[in-house]
Amino acid sequence: MEDCGPFVEYVLRSRARTNVLMAVSEGSNSTQALLDSDLASESAVYNALTELQDQGLIHEPRSKRWAPTGAGAVVAGLIERQRETESVLGADPEYWQNHDVTALPPAFRTRLADLAGGVVVRATDTQPSRAIRETERRLAEPDSVAVLAPIYNERFDAAAQDGESLQLVLDAGVIDDLREGADEGESEADVDGIRVAEFSFAMTVTDDYVMLSLPTLDGSYDPSTEFIAESERAQRWGRQLFDCYWEDAQALEAYLTESR
Repeated sequence: MEDCGPFVEYVLRSRARTNVLMAVSEGSNSTQALLDSDLASESAVYNALTELQDQGLIHEPRSKRWAPTGAGAVVAGLIERQRETESVLGADPEYWQNHDVTALPPAFRTRLADLAGGVVVRATDTQPSRAIRETERRLAEPDSVAVLAPIYNERFDAAAQDGESLQLVLDAGVIDDLREGADEGESEADVDGIRVAEFSFAMTVTDDYVMLSLPTLDGSYDPSTEFIAESERAQRWGRQLFDCYWEDAQALEAYLTESR
């Protein structure tokens, strides 16, 4: 085996090596199957097999069938995640170029691949409230919803009144604004299950989808766009992100007591 170098970089420098490693990882385990898959020219496939084997990324057990080594499986997984991340960014480059993804915790920024297949719903000149209406429509549907909200939406009250299971984390500035605008004697909160934290993006998670609204690059809240992903993997990403904030957030009652 050759001296180990930067494995991912080594594989990606060659299209043939990349295609062969990914094919082997996906189950094309015979040389003939790889040749029949039109991954590269015949000589390039043979060269890639030799190079990947020398680098310790694939091996040929006694069965004479190619298989990834442990390192090869890791590299293939990283390449697949890179491709999925590229698909997320490439599906709507304008959105990702103009919105601040650093509003998300680093651990979740590196997992944007989990949002593959999502779409951006944006306002248009003829439908200026399109994104808002889509959010309102979806909030009205689920029985269980978890929300991170840097702004307040009256639909939260309606959700509570409808008996829905609602977990709501509001930005501290929202609570302060609501208190200032409340009439004397009015309840400071109409929704149970509220906690308070600091964040700059909005997100709604249900059992079926995640909706994400990132701030623009200047930090402004953007009501005109909404990123929506409906896969189980995306929903899991959103739920885990919400739980991070929920667990660290302050109970509403405690926040109100401390801020009096």
